Order: sequence, then C-alpha cells, then structure tokens
Amino acid sequence: MNFKTAILGSAAAAFLIASPVLAQDAATAAPQTPATQEPAAQEPAAQPSLSLTPGTSVQGPDGELGKLEGVQNNASGAQELTVRGADGQLRAVPLNGIRQEGANVAVAYTKAEFDAAAPIAGATPAPAPAAEPAATEPTEPTEPTTTDPADPSGSSDPMAPPTGDQPQG
Repeated sequence: MNFKTAILGSAAAAFLIASPVLAQDAATAAPQTPATQEPAAQEPAAQPSLSLTPGTSVQGPDGELGKLEGVQNNASGAQELTVRGADGQLRAVPLNGIRQEGANVAVAYTKAEFDAAAPIAGATPAPAPAAEPAATEPTEPTEPTTTDPADPSGSSDPMAPPTGDQPQG
C-alpha cells in the first residue's frame, strides 16, 4: 500500500464516520424560507402541571364539590376525577376546564351537576368519622387490684408446719 492510498483511505473513513453528524447539523442549521415556516399557532403549547393529590379539595365554579380520591377511565375511555362529596358518596367529575388554583383543583362542573350525578357503583363508602369521647369528669387513675395467692395450709407463716387435715404417720 503506498502513501497516497493510505491518506485517501483515512480521509474517506473520516467522512463516513462524521456524515451522520454533518447531516444532522445541516438539517437543524438550514434557514427556513417563508414557504417552509409553520405558523406559531400550530406549535404545541406548554402544558401547566397539575398536582392531583388524594384529599385535595375539588372546586367547581359555585363552590367546593368534595375531596379528590383519584382518577379513573369511564366507559368511553375518557379520564375523569373521582371525588367524594360531603354526603360521603364517590362520584365522577369530568376533566373539563381542569386547572390548579393554589392547593386546590378547579373544574368546570357545578355543584348541582355533581349532586345530580350518580354515585360510582361498587365504590367503598367513606370511612365513618371518629366519634369524639363523651365529655366526662376526669377520673383519678385507679391502681390495679391484686390478690395474694391462696395459702392451702391456712397458715400465714410459710415456715410453720402443716396443721390439722393431714394424716400423721
């Protein structure tokens, strides 16, 4: 192999290795002409983030609907929130107009629509609120009562000899 062939072979190998990078740079650096530019309205808008934490208050335009339990897919495959209302029933709320308002989640679903919606079949009922103890007078703690073990001999002195009932022999 002569010197010229080695140089040309090395140059060809360098171009083959660098060609994907060069092609990528050429595509991103190509200036756009007015005919190839897309309108800005067709660019995807950045979606604001939502925090859907169970227990978060879900607000409608006319007040609080209830507390967020989770998210589910309805029969048509669309996602919807599951919200437990003040009556303890779990109902589905569509995601229309969903947005974050501070710590709460707001939707475009009115309180009347929520109350009229059928409860979710098979949903577990709301846990019963813990009953508060009745207000009573504070009582003094009592000491546990202890009983002394019974002495079968009837004697209070454990070193005394048994008396009476035992035959002597």
